[in-house]
Amino acid sequence: MAEDLTKKLAEAQAFESHHKLGDAMKLYESIIQSPIASPDAVTDDLVKAKEQSTYRLASIYKDKGLVDELIAMQKAILPLFIELPKSKVAKIVRTLFDMTLGIQFAVEGKTREMIELCKYIIDWCEKESRSFLRMRIENKLAELYFRMQKYADALEVLKKLTYELKKKEDKILMVEAQLVESKVYHALENLPKSKAALTSVKTTANAIYVVPALQAEIDMMSGLIATDEKDYTTAYSYFYETFEGYRSLGEASAGHAFKFMLFSKIMNKQSDDALNLINSAVALKYQGRDVDAMKEVALANKGQNLLAFERVKEVYKQELLGDFVINRHFTLLYSSLLEDNLRKIIEPYSEVQIAYIAQQIGLPVDRVLQKLSEMILDEKIAGTLDQGRDCLIVFEEGENVAIFEHSIEVIKNLETVLDSLYDKTQNYKQKYLQ
Repeated sequence: MAEDLTKKLAEAQAFESHHKLGDAMKLYESIIQSPIASPDAVTDDLVKAKEQSTYRLASIYKDKGLVDELIAMQKAILPLFIELPKSKVAKIVRTLFDMTLGIQFAVEGKTREMIELCKYIIDWCEKESRSFLRMRIENKLAELYFRMQKYADALEVLKKLTYELKKKEDKILMVEAQLVESKVYHALENLPKSKAALTSVKTTANAIYVVPALQAEIDMMSGLIATDEKDYTTAYSYFYETFEGYRSLGEASAGHAFKFMLFSKIMNKQSDDALNLINSAVALKYQGRDVDAMKEVALANKGQNLLAFERVKEVYKQELLGDFVINRHFTLLYSSLLEDNLRKIIEPYSEVQIAYIAQQIGLPVDRVLQKLSEMILDEKIAGTLDQGRDCLIVFEEGENVAIFEHSIEVIKNLETVLDSLYDKTQNYKQKYLQ
């Protein structure tokens, strides 16, 4: 039987090399579906023929973007491969699952199907007592929930999984699960828990060998947390490590890391460095709308040009606001630039009309009024808003200090008067009311 399957495999590969994909696919399917007479019939050649046929057929589906067929194939092979070694089946299922993930996010509306596939495999693993494979698919399920922004579902899966992993001593999977946990808490803007989970990831990872792709993910998460802590210098270092890791593997994710390298430079008020990176030889491979967006943001930030900033936000809306991390910090950058522009406008004046400020900066009066109120409350501007005259009154340097000292003096005098009145009242009570 093994010899027949080996011959069929060679024929199928020959068909594929001559671009006769239809004939090749039929033979691959025939090899995969051929029944195994008994456990004794399982030989190395048979296992190899079925494994190679599975990978080749899956590769054809992937190249053609046939996500539904690839998902259906994974469900179909589980009962067919039940006689194969458990470790081999686990490897095949994980490989096919990762191949599907490689294309499914480029095809809209398939995330739910992937979640159903996860649940199907998990149920099968529980029936067949295959905990090794089950836990890995559970981690994939948590990651899918994270990508769908179903954070509560992701945390529920991870809570059970990490508890079980502590007993199993599976450090590699523990690193992967805790990394997903850190991502979920980061998306929920719970920085302390996200950082705690990442610390656990690094502690566990230090005791084992971590493959470059996983290390790049860890570095990326470290960079995101450093960004949220506004430590943009450290963030850049982590993003650079991520970029180098993905670039050495030839992965497209290197472009995403490069985008964050540029953004951390811009946030650190180093727009010139960001522009130099964009014009460097290493950036040629990663040119596109993401890099174009960062270039325009860097130019607007360098020139302190608020109107250019507004234009960039409209033209590159998806690139800047589609990523929740960049969106969050882009808002901070815009706010900082707006404040700088407002300070420049009001600097020559002791009193200035709100309408004039709005006209100069090119924003609606209500928006300018709201921002000025925030800046006064945050003590970024020493002044007050006169609502009756619709103007901003700017205090001279030291004026607010004089007012403060005068107020303290008045309060002290009032305190003295009140103490004196209290003493007189007590004396009156003792003299006339006893």
